Amino acid sequence: MENVLHMDVKITDAPSLFKSLPLFFKGQYKGYEIETNGVSWVAIEPRSVIGLPQLRKNRAQVEISTGQKCALFLHNSNFYAKERMQEEGIPFVIKDKEVYLPFLGILLSGNKQRELKPVYRISYLTQKILLDGLYDAYEKATVTYIAEKLNVSKMAVSKSFDEIEYIDIAVMDSKGKSRAITMKGEKKIIWERIRPFMRDPVIRRFCLLDDLQLCEMAGISALSEYSMLSDNDYPTYAVLKKDLKEKCVFQNKEAAKGERIGCVVLEVGYYLDPIRKNVQDPLSVLLSIENELSDPRVESAVDEMLEDHVW
Repeated sequence: MENVLHMDVKITDAPSLFKSLPLFFKGQYKGYEIETNGVSWVAIEPRSVIGLPQLRKNRAQVEISTGQKCALFLHNSNFYAKERMQEEGIPFVIKDKEVYLPFLGILLSGNKQRELKPVYRISYLTQKILLDGLYDAYEKATVTYIAEKLNVSKMAVSKSFDEIEYIDIAVMDSKGKSRAITMKGEKKIIWERIRPFMRDPVIRRFCLLDDLQLCEMAGISALSEYSMLSDNDYPTYAVLKKDLKEKCVFQNKEAAKGERIGCVVLEVGYYLDPIRKNVQDPLSVLLSIENELSDPRVESAVDEMLEDHVW
């Protein structure tokens, strides 16, 4: 690394990198803290052969946990994996062969760059932008374009751009002070890239005695719209926090244990319906029902939904 970068490199073992992560990290990776010309970043090195999808996901988790840029230290890699990592902007070092650290120039420039606030969990607006970008195959989508498309303020979108730039998921096109998002390409690959940052869109769940007969289908009801899965005996709707009062959610009595449910209302952080009007988008459906994927029928219906309506 010193020969390639032409600067002093200080590397320190850092098992503490994984203190707030699942236990398997310590068994599968070695952690390092690196300092180059006074700039700090971290790296993880797999203890055995690990596939690129898991490496991609785990590296992103370390970045979120530590709030620092994270590179992969590898002993070897095939041509496909190297090409894919470079396309996605994943920093890596292959021992005695190759160094790819796209973030280093930005870190070294220090005060010359805007300081981005650390992001430990993306906002719901950022998630909505990323999902809409995947469905709509954004190509150089600017703040102005996205603000008009999603009917939000430019300032709010600009803050989401800051989040996307900070978490560094290789969808941001930057030229000087101009920024745009590009998400053209195979949707399944793009989804794998952004999946580690996605949140459950459901904030709260209300099981009500009466059916409110709302329009916006969500959860299992939405999944049944996209697949052959039969819906529950009651419909599931989505309501944004700001609309809970208007939709009379609080005025209706919740069903007690054992009582017949009239409907389920999910308070959600955002709502997208680009595939079918008034039906929650497929990837948000997936994120909201992950705890139900142990049911083979639900898992099969999710696969059918994604193949038919997303991939």
